[in-house]
Amino acid sequence: MPGKFEIMRAVREGLNSLEVGEDQGYGVWTTAVKTELCKIGRDRFGYSVYARANEVAKAYRDDGEWLYDVAWLEYEKNKHGKPARPLVDAPLVAECEWYNEGDIKDDFEKLLLARAGVRLMIFDGDRAGGSKKTAEQLARMVREFNGSRAEDAWLLAAWEGKPEDWSFRYFTIEMNAAIPFPPPSRG
Repeated sequence: MPGKFEIMRAVREGLNSLEVGEDQGYGVWTTAVKTELCKIGRDRFGYSVYARANEVAKAYRDDGEWLYDVAWLEYEKNKHGKPARPLVDAPLVAECEWYNEGDIKDDFEKLLLARAGVRLMIFDGDRAGGSKKTAEQLARMVREFNGSRAEDAWLLAAWEGKPEDWSFRYFTIEMNAAIPFPPPSRG
């Protein structure tokens, strides 16, 4: 199964490949982002994926929203290779909130509780007070949360106002400090 860096690289590539007009509104953007995340989780990595039914077509998801806007889950397989119970891993959980700083923080708190390989927060850095400011606030929330662990991997994806303008921040926690690490290689 893929590691954290491979997952983050796939997410970065997927979001960068979106072709949605900046004037189409947040509903269209939300659908495009969630659909792309579901395609990556299901088609590229073979996970069971969950997202809201009215936003992501059944062809790209296994069922409706499951705790998070998008969740990739790995179940033990039955003798036919089909997912069965029990749940064995959550490689990625994601929340998507565009521009309201309060709503971004509320959704991000859900990610604080997650025990997933990668926690992904997608937001509009252009309108939420700037992506750098928002990323610093979210990193501070991780540092201050007693449940944060050194192995936690975080990916913040900020849309900067145009379809091709995404900025990404990767970090983990070490001794109660958010430590940025370089993005996964392009190879």
